[in-house]
Amino acid sequence: MHAIKRWADRILATTCIILCGLLVVAVTWQVVGRFFFNSSGAFSEELSKIMFVWFVLLGAALLFGEKGHMAIEIGLDMMSARKQLVFQILISLLILGFVTSILLVGGIDAVNRTMRQTNAAIPFIRTGQIYLALPLSGAFSVFYCFYNIWNDFRSLAEMDQDQSSKMEG
Repeated sequence: MHAIKRWADRILATTCIILCGLLVVAVTWQVVGRFFFNSSGAFSEELSKIMFVWFVLLGAALLFGEKGHMAIEIGLDMMSARKQLVFQILISLLILGFVTSILLVGGIDAVNRTMRQTNAAIPFIRTGQIYLALPLSGAFSVFYCFYNIWNDFRSLAEMDQDQSSKMEG
């Protein structure tokens, strides 16, 4: 499971780095176009929007895999380590339900509904291809949810095993 996570991390990180670089180039081109030619063109503006959406969604999935997402930890300090793990598992299960229903299932539905529509500024890109970032981000986030839950269950089992060995010894 750890090897799959490293592989997913590399794919997402490389994709985000490439998207960020291309986004910088596209936005720089817009600025140069506006400054020197008084027109930046709809193509570069639309492409920048698309790359930004993909960058944010895939970056959020990567951040989620690193457990770098926003967490409200008020009250967790008062809980024991075991209760904190159980609480993290419950939260991860809730997040898993949300990510699965909204990003994965909803994203697939959005892609299917809009695959025939073309983009006005970039006619060779279909709207469904743009929305493909939703289910991709959802799939990576679902994987990371399962990975985090699996690790938390392993930590919980190790904690129980340590407690039982202390009681025996």
